[in-house]
Amino acid sequence: MIQTYFRQILLLLLLMALQVMVLNHVHICGYATPMICVYFILIMPLGMARWAKLLWGFGIGVVLDMFANTPGMMAATLTLVAMVQPHMLTLIAGVDKEDNDDEDTAPSIARLGAFPFMRYITAGVLLQCLVFYLLETFSFFSFTDTLINIVGSTVLSTLIIWAIESIRSKTIRR
Repeated sequence: MIQTYFRQILLLLLLMALQVMVLNHVHICGYATPMICVYFILIMPLGMARWAKLLWGFGIGVVLDMFANTPGMMAATLTLVAMVQPHMLTLIAGVDKEDNDDEDTAPSIARLGAFPFMRYITAGVLLQCLVFYLLETFSFFSFTDTLINIVGSTVLSTLIIWAIESIRSKTIRR
């Protein structure tokens, strides 16, 4: 159990360092910026207390806001994703809360299968990118630019998260 918490904290620190040091400086064609810290929120166990998920989402968002100079946008976005994560997991991946009350059953490719997990991750990343860029622009004046940001960032983030999950699932199986 302590090893599980240690691995989760290590994964969070790795994701945050990668986001702050590398991915915040990547802007494909001036539009798409991958945001992968939402992955930590999306793989939280279904049985985890809702207040804990909200606190983790807000805390991660505040730290990322400090480094990216985006006052409150990442905190609001990750808190929203943490709030709807159990519902998304139930609706999109078809996971029942009654079957997964254990805190050690986190969503993964091995538990959900490749296609349901990919749908779940894509929906979570899309929600995060949609809310983030709509908060950033706060208008529909340059809607095509905002739409390109949302789609590009969602695709990049999903691909990077898919790669991280495939590496993570292989190391867990060993």
